Amino acid sequence: MATIGAADYYGLPVSTTHVLSSGVAGAMAANHSGLQTQTLRNLLLAWVLTLPVCMFLGAVLFASGFYIVFNILGLR
Repeated sequence: MATIGAADYYGLPVSTTHVLSSGVAGAMAANHSGLQTQTLRNLLLAWVLTLPVCMFLGAVLFASGFYIVFNILGLR
């Protein structure tokens, strides 16, 4: 909740998937209906790994496109 609130306060983008999954986890915790540790671990991993994985994939795709345009197609 604090992360989503901070992102809202500063006007930062937040993934709807992260918001929904965190909302479900928060509701389960608030209702004391039990939050499985495996589910909590998966949510935390999703939060932590999303940005680095997206940055890596973006860099790989950019470098691949750059290589294709300048080396294979010969457009200089």
